[in-house]
Amino acid sequence: MDFAEEIRTTVPGQLRIVTIDLVQFELERLVRRGSSTTSGLAKLALEQLERKRVPVMDTKLVARDTDTAILAAALSQKGLVAVATLDKVLRETLRRSGVSTIYPRRRRGLILSKARRFSA
Repeated sequence: MDFAEEIRTTVPGQLRIVTIDLVQFELERLVRRGSSTTSGLAKLALEQLERKRVPVMDTKLVARDTDTAILAAALSQKGLVAVATLDKVLRETLRRSGVSTIYPRRRRGLILSKARRFSA
């Protein structure tokens, strides 16, 4: 599956796919210390990010918790933002904070769950 193409099919209009440094660090840690299945999936994810030349945002390590760093990075961006994640708790936190999410359907494809962005 080509994650970038799946996202482009799901999200209308022009978009930029990025990740944050803590996600990259977490994937690297899982490659080294995860179970064989988790390690393999993390390695595949890192290879996809590298192959697609996905930019890595420097979060300045403002948070030790990856989920908090993802939320902070999403809220710091101007314009419409959507975060792709499997994590149900993170999706709910993002939605409550006005950030749209992208997650897999049960069978195939992705779902874009739009959240209304709060104005400052």
